[in-house]
Amino acid sequence: MSIHFHIHDLISTYCSPVVSRLASLSYSVPSYSNISMEPRFPIGQSPDPAVKQGIEEALVTMHGGPPPFKWVEEDGKSLIGCYAPLSHTPQVAKEFFVMGRIVYTPDAVKPRNRELAILGLSSVLDVPYVVYCHRAVAPHVGLTAEQYEEGLAGKTPQGLSEEESTAYQLGRTLTTLTGPLGESAWRDATSKMTKAEFMGIVHTIAGYRWVALLEQVNGKDERWK
Repeated sequence: MSIHFHIHDLISTYCSPVVSRLASLSYSVPSYSNISMEPRFPIGQSPDPAVKQGIEEALVTMHGGPPPFKWVEEDGKSLIGCYAPLSHTPQVAKEFFVMGRIVYTPDAVKPRNRELAILGLSSVLDVPYVVYCHRAVAPHVGLTAEQYEEGLAGKTPQGLSEEESTAYQLGRTLTTLTGPLGESAWRDATSKMTKAEFMGIVHTIAGYRWVALLEQVNGKDERWK
């Protein structure tokens, strides 16, 4: 009892002033929410600023003309979204667009299936720039604004064929895949489309998971919300 009493006295005597002092201090926690974000990947800092021309040529080829979305700033130099970080690895960018051109050919995957798969991916990931770009591409493959918004909300768009619905669902499934694809999903997909078409969608989603990561490391940009 005596020991307990003395311990209590010691705590009151020596600790209370410290606790009171700490309580009286005000701490300033830095806030980063209001910091104006500077471009993380200015083209002028790229190892080879000429990479911009290669990206432009690839986009024109893939879209059959100027792309229906903004990919470079008004200054005509600074790149946007996924293209900004990609410009800082020129050799990777070059090979990236070799694959991009192939995936965008109808022989690799039907354009409508490609866009539906990307829409499925976009309904799962936080990728506003991808959404902005492919909302503009969607009408070129016959998707309506209503169908696009349905898909973006995670619902299979109305008015699709079985194969097209499968393409959309595969976009969602493959984006979140963390282990082997289940047998039932495999059988269902390959009963609705050829294995070549299935693999075209796999390559598309693999490529757009890469695109998504490039957009995300480039930081937040409220323009595309």
